[in-house]
Amino acid sequence: MSKKKISIICAVVLFVCAVAGGFAWSGMKATAMETQMTMDLSASTVDRDEEIQVTVTAASGMSMSYVDAFLSYDPTLLEFVDTSDDMATGGEGTIHIMENLDYGISEKSYVLTFKALELGTCEFSLYDVYIEEFDTLDMLNLPGQSAAVEIVMNEQVSDDARLKELMVADTDVDKIFDPDTFTYDLEVSQSMGILIFSTVPMAEDSTILAPEDLTLAPGLNVFEIQVTAPAGNTQTYTLNVTRLDYEKETEAETETETESETETETLLESETVTETESEDLMESEPETIPEESETVSESVSEETATEETVEAPVVTEELQEVVPEAAVEE
Repeated sequence: MSKKKISIICAVVLFVCAVAGGFAWSGMKATAMETQMTMDLSASTVDRDEEIQVTVTAASGMSMSYVDAFLSYDPTLLEFVDTSDDMATGGEGTIHIMENLDYGISEKSYVLTFKALELGTCEFSLYDVYIEEFDTLDMLNLPGQSAAVEIVMNEQVSDDARLKELMVADTDVDKIFDPDTFTYDLEVSQSMGILIFSTVPMAEDSTILAPEDLTLAPGLNVFEIQVTAPAGNTQTYTLNVTRLDYEKETEAETETETESETETETLLESETVTETESEDLMESEPETIPEESETVSESVSEETATEETVEAPVVTEELQEVVPEAAVEE
């Protein structure tokens, strides 16, 4: 065979190989471009205390044998509630998706449910994404993806983060409490070693956050009570509590002292009135007694005079009758 024919045959073989290789490379490139993992949010905003779904989807132009990826989020803003697949596990800021797939599966979705806890913007990040092709066993390291959701105030629920009532043991703060006054200076007795208080929020579903340590040291102690309304906004009440080095008087003791003072004052006033009446009586006796005596004397004199006047004629008549008879007998 001539060198010319051999050259022609080699050229044809190289051409065929190049074409075949090109098709194979194009197919591999197309396959790699078609294999991906995406993340979709059910909404761009969510009300506080409401839920949002994040769907993570792995897809390929060929069958997939293995899926592996991580999803991060802010656990202070969102709480991981549920998943549509047991292969998505985790919480506290990270979800791990890992699964071995059966032959013929070219797409698989994982629906993750989160609950909005606080107001703010939470970012989701999909990273360390790997998908293995079933036929080629190629492990593809795919680019990640990010998305964000804004947590907003729920306008259908109350946004009143105030307190309706505040009571603190050994104080009268409940009598002076005003929901719109957020700082109080209080005093408690030496025997009060711990702060005892109770609250009633304006909105029924509000949450109350109090300090874990309520110990009262001698002197000034500062405590903060935070009220979170159902809508998510907050309000803080500050209690400046001074623990005294002596015992405060109780309300009962104060009332007893007040009653005793009142009785004493009443008794003193009564004695003063009695003395005044006695003095008035003594002043009036000298004038009253002589008049009564004179009246009595006059009455007695008149009666005596009357008796004498009545008896005198009787005696005279008898004497007149007796004397003549005596004279006649003589």
